[in-house]
Amino acid sequence: MGMGRSVAAAPLHEAPPQLGGAPPGRVGLQAGDEVRAWVHVLGQAPVDVADADRVDLIGALERLKSAAAAMQARLAAAMADEHVARASGERARTQAVRSVAGQVGLARRVSPSRAMTFVGLARLLSHDLPETLVALAAGEISEWQAVLVGREAAVLSSADRAALDAALAPRLGPLGDRGVAQEARRLVDRVDPGAVARRVRRAEADRCVTVRSAPGPAGCAMARLTATLPVAQAVAVYAGLRAHAEAQRNQHGDQRGIGQLMSDELVARLTARPGAAGSGTAVGRVQVEVGLVMSERSLLRGGADPAVLTDDRGRTYGHVPAFLARRLVRDADRAWLTRLYAAPGSGQLVTMDARRRAFSGRLRRLVVWRDQTCRMPWCEAPVRHADHVRAHAAGGATALANAAGLCEACNYVKESDGWRAGVVAAQGHVIEFTTPTGHRYRSQPPPAPGHHPRSLDEHVELLAGDWDDECDVGRGGAA
Repeated sequence: MGMGRSVAAAPLHEAPPQLGGAPPGRVGLQAGDEVRAWVHVLGQAPVDVADADRVDLIGALERLKSAAAAMQARLAAAMADEHVARASGERARTQAVRSVAGQVGLARRVSPSRAMTFVGLARLLSHDLPETLVALAAGEISEWQAVLVGREAAVLSSADRAALDAALAPRLGPLGDRGVAQEARRLVDRVDPGAVARRVRRAEADRCVTVRSAPGPAGCAMARLTATLPVAQAVAVYAGLRAHAEAQRNQHGDQRGIGQLMSDELVARLTARPGAAGSGTAVGRVQVEVGLVMSERSLLRGGADPAVLTDDRGRTYGHVPAFLARRLVRDADRAWLTRLYAAPGSGQLVTMDARRRAFSGRLRRLVVWRDQTCRMPWCEAPVRHADHVRAHAAGGATALANAAGLCEACNYVKESDGWRAGVVAAQGHVIEFTTPTGHRYRSQPPPAPGHHPRSLDEHVELLAGDWDDECDVGRGGAA
């Protein structure tokens, strides 16, 4: 079906251009130009066509997505293989793959963790699962289905992966996601019966606890604490919480729901502070330190600007509504104030009051509060390292203006050969990261909570008006 127009590329009903005749060294550049042109064509494509044509095009685009994923995998694998071949020693090879994953992640606009997984999958498909890669390139399976095959094949040797690939690839087309995973697992167990034990050991080694904002509207006030445990331990924890909740309801007449009782008991056991049983409230006061970064308007004058929730190490966990932040302050056993200062134009935090001396590393906390998440574009992982933008060995100052909050993976990537970083705009603290290929990406921290840039007219009006309305912190709602 023709799309009615074409911009520097073949119309969608035509075969893609053949690049074999392009001069050496120009094939990649020409292919990139063609792909970028197709992106423009798809963005302009009409949708006022017959339903049959719409369905046909949706199916064709789905196959195109798979083919694009396969091409990305081939490119990433080739790039990683070349860098690994040039590296000397296991540590250098690991760093080479990490650097490649960092570049791939920026190009795909995903986190380093997801990029590292993708590069690993790309090399697995290219080296040991070529038939699965062919099926992906032909649009017969989705990228996610290729991931499912790779996950199951990861426990096998290279030779056994080839056997799995040959047996599995012809069966993939009619299968859905669950069917692909089940068939791959069945064939893995047949090819190597010992794979089951290795899979279990690998899964047990990956046990962990994570926290993230709850999805949807509840994310402003709720979070998900997830424990990935061996199955017997997970069932035991759940059964113990469930038994406690049922006993509270049946024996003590507690009116809270089973889910509420279980969650309250979990918090009580882990923080060593019992909730107010039977009161209908969520939990008692927690001994673990939790911090809030909020504007004085929200804290003292009933403002509506949300606050940023932090832990006792300065790591941020998202925003909470102003009324909830005030309630957390009001209900805390102890509370103290540390004054933070924001630049009037950009709203970025620039310094902090030195009166709060109970904690070391005040500068590190300020960096984390300012940046909130990793400064590498599209990462958004919690900050683990506060590091120099310009390296200390190169004369970089240990100061807020030369600091960046980064996750562990991105900080290691930034230190890889060929990577550069620098503050290119002091106003707003804009950092530019340059990859070994010369691609440049910029990052800017979010404004501080409660920052509302004012126009010149608004500043003049404030200067000419009644300052009491703006500056009297004794007025308005109290926390």
